[in-house]
Formats: sequence, structure tokens, C-alpha cells
Amino acid sequence: MPTKGLAFTKEVLSLSFSNTLDQQLQAEDIYQQKAAQTADYKEGVNAFLEKRKAQFKGE
Repeated sequence: MPTKGLAFTKEVLSLSFSNTLDQQLQAEDIYQQKAAQTADYKEGVNAFLEKRKAQFKGE
């Protein structure tokens, strides 16, 4: 399970209740960049390209 990605999603969703649209778009950009640096993100992309099931490690 990509636990960091799920945590980022929950954080961004939580922020959406108090952010303006511009603030929310900026937050989503920041969290997307954070997610793209995780090992699970890289594993997900590689698994997709190799047409296999991803082996997420929560990293």
C-alpha cells in the first residue's frame, strides 16, 4: 500500500476545507512534487510501464 501517497492525499483533502482555490492548487502542486520523490511513486510508474502489479513498500 502506498502509505505516503495516501497520507498526502488525506492532508490535501483536509486543507481543502479552509483553503481558497488558489491556495488549494498550490498545496496540491507541492504535495504532488513530494509524492513524486517517494520510492512507491517510482515503483508505481515502473510497474505501469512494465505492465505488472506494483509492489508498494510504504516508502
